Amino acid sequence: MTVISSFTVDTNILIYSIDRSNPAKQIVADRLLRLVLAKRFPLPMQCLTEFYRATTRKRLLTPAEASDFIHDILIFIAPTPYIADDLNDAMQLHATNGIQFFDALILATSSRAGCSILFSEDLQDNRSFGSLTVRNPFLMDSTVLDALIA
Repeated sequence: MTVISSFTVDTNILIYSIDRSNPAKQIVADRLLRLVLAKRFPLPMQCLTEFYRATTRKRLLTPAEASDFIHDILIFIAPTPYIADDLNDAMQLHATNGIQFFDALILATSSRAGCSILFSEDLQDNRSFGSLTVRNPFLMDSTVLDALIA
């Protein structure tokens, strides 16, 4: 098994890290987020904006709680903003692969940031886009996930 040098997480992983309705997913998501922060791996800015919107719209968090969560992340890392090249790549991914545009933008930004894995529940597991592969951590045996992120 290949050990990855850098990974990132999609918005859904951020949401599961605070959502107590599914403890098994929360444990995995929290672990991945803690590793992103501890290793200062890239995290697309878009994931933070989507997190705020989703958690406040679904009333998982109050606006103040969502803001505090994001500010805590900002203590550890500077989120990776998208740039014009990411926008162009996202439009191409959307047009050629039928991926939702905002998912394509996260893929493009993560790829440019040097990530080899995007952990996400929303995209097809084990699908590659250039040097970036999408993995669903909730479909993996814990030993496989451990080996992958070791």
